[in-house]
Amino acid sequence: MTHDEIWEVLSRHVRDVLSDVEDDEIHPGQNLRDLGANSLDRMDILVGTVDELRLTVPTGALAAAPTLGGLAELLHAHCEQP
Repeated sequence: MTHDEIWEVLSRHVRDVLSDVEDDEIHPGQNLRDLGANSLDRMDILVGTVDELRLTVPTGALAAAPTLGGLAELLHAHCEQP
């Protein structure tokens, strides 16, 4: 899966969970808290994205990604692992 495909899945889940967020607010330098996501929102976004991508990613690794771009990079790296 390409980085762009992962970004599309991630940003779609952000839009689904945070329906009041405008598309132009969702960019790689943004973080979920600044978009208004509470802890349950963040979990819904992460779980939905990881499930759709069919990945296994340690929870601690997900928490370490400070931005949406960092999260997409992390997910992309896990896609490439055997």
